[in-house]
Amino acid sequence: MCLNDIMKVLLLTPPESETFTFTVPEGYSIEMIAAKCEEMNICTEEEFISAVAEGSYNYEFLSHIPDGNYKYKLEGFLFPSTYEFFEDATPYDIVNKMLAAFEAEYKKNFSNFDNLFENMIIASMVEREAVLDSERATIAGVIKNRLKEPMMLQIDATVVYAKSNGRYDMTEVLYEDLKVDSPYNLYKYEGLTPGPICSPGIKSIVAAVKPESHKWLYYHTDEKKKDGSHIFTVTYDEHLSTMN
Repeated sequence: MCLNDIMKVLLLTPPESETFTFTVPEGYSIEMIAAKCEEMNICTEEEFISAVAEGSYNYEFLSHIPDGNYKYKLEGFLFPSTYEFFEDATPYDIVNKMLAAFEAEYKKNFSNFDNLFENMIIASMVEREAVLDSERATIAGVIKNRLKEPMMLQIDATVVYAKSNGRYDMTEVLYEDLKVDSPYNLYKYEGLTPGPICSPGIKSIVAAVKPESHKWLYYHTDEKKKDGSHIFTVTYDEHLSTMN
């Protein structure tokens, strides 16, 4: 090969780059994603959270997130999936790709971003509360019913988010935990949390947008079945009577 041909080959052939896969499960919060980044030596937790809080991103759905006293504007919108990145990927690259995946997945399932923020808050609660896919829309329906009454939602997952600083590393919720003074604690404050409490998967998002229509206002884990299912009831007396 002449020198000109060699130069053309060098210029047209991209250098080989190592890649890595990064999996974010449904229900992970920003703190949990940050911790996984540090565990995999991608970046520090602080660097990832800085990219979340301070990075500038350009997506249509972002204009539908209102100003508020939420912890992170992007909480709930880092779409859970398995990604592939080049080894020199920055925290900004990771956040940006997850936001792009969220917008693409949302647009694939819905025609607009109407009520996006409220739907994502409810979807995040459903994600942390539901174990069985068959119950996601049912739990979303309970949340909608309680909001209409109006009743306090009293969802344990919101207490855990507040008490654990988003790390979900608590094995149980104690009575004392219900007193934590945080707008995310829905045993203490009415309505919805200031923002989502995790990144929900598409099944929970669909459940929040299209909740099941029913009259149930209460639910608790079915301790007899121990399969993650819940018992749903209309009244508080029924709720107590079905406790296993």
